[in-house]
Amino acid sequence: MSGIQLMFLGQAQGNIATSTFINTYAIGSAVSTYNFTTATIPAGLVAITISAEDPSNTAISSVTIGGVSATRAAEFSQTIAAGTVAAIWYAVIGSSTTSVSVSFGLAQLRCGIGVYTIENYLSATPVYTNAVGGSSITETITTPSINKGSSIIAVRTSGDLYSHTWSGVTENYDNKIAGGLTGQTGASLDTSTTQTHTIQSTVLSSPTQGTTMAVAVWS
Repeated sequence: MSGIQLMFLGQAQGNIATSTFINTYAIGSAVSTYNFTTATIPAGLVAITISAEDPSNTAISSVTIGGVSATRAAEFSQTIAAGTVAAIWYAVIGSSTTSVSVSFGLAQLRCGIGVYTIENYLSATPVYTNAVGGSSITETITTPSINKGSSIIAVRTSGDLYSHTWSGVTENYDNKIAGGLTGQTGASLDTSTTQTHTIQSTVLSSPTQGTTMAVAVWS
């Protein structure tokens, strides 16, 4: 098995906006809509990370969280061999829920999802988003200067069935989300200084179906 690493190269320890990892799912069913029953998501701002193995370069058409329509923050889809999608969507929900639904225009081969909540934010709209993809073993996104007390969410997809490892133990990102049929890896980082941040993910062998990565930041 190959591995994948996702690491934040920067300072950590949250201050204002803070993220909490809820849980993650991976489903190997070729359908166009994936309905997930999650651990309880409390009312407030919710960020959803999505990884899919995609046969036709199909972007995500909609995401709902407890019936509330979510907004696309960052997304990249591509076709290399089959293809991959990495995306982050978000919504502010008025009451707790256990329901998440992700829909595509066409059936996907597999789908993985991660759920995060973000508290103490100044705006529900991300202050920075970016998404990249290709066939490189390493994908990198470097942010502009991000204010102290912000929360960074990132997700990386590789189309093959990779095992997952983590590094960067000095960073305060959540390390419970990992694995999944799509080769999904997600992470969050609550910043403690005002600075740029380089988010870097490395697959330990060349991905047959390419890779995608998305990043969103809340302050």
